Amino acid sequence: MKKLACFFFLSGFATLNSFAQTGPVGFPDGITVGTGVTIPAGSTYKMAIGGGILTEKVRVATNGTTFWADFVFDKNYKLRPLSELESYIKTNQHLPEIPSTADVTKNGIDLAETQALLLQKVEELTLYVIEKN
Repeated sequence: MKKLACFFFLSGFATLNSFAQTGPVGFPDGITVGTGVTIPAGSTYKMAIGGGILTEKVRVATNGTTFWADFVFDKNYKLRPLSELESYIKTNQHLPEIPSTADVTKNGIDLAETQALLLQKVEELTLYVIEKN
């Protein structure tokens, strides 16, 4: 059984390597899957996928994370007054610390960073609710 699994793995790898010359998968600068997508020269990206990814689960490794939102519940955290928050939203059309549509369009998003920012906003909202009660 192990030999059969190894055969299929190596066959798949050989197939990917053969596509490197003729198909949508490119090597050696990185792996590109699909058409209309390239890895920019000089970037640190190792894979580009055109057309999206369908998966049941994604895990983003965040080794040494220092940006997770637990700091919101620290006793020294200064929650922005609601009037100041309202003014910021009216002026900027987005929440503080959250990138604007223009920023996201230009730079994309980092999943781990975005999750941390969204958690921060949920935690701040929780504090506002507690404060109002």
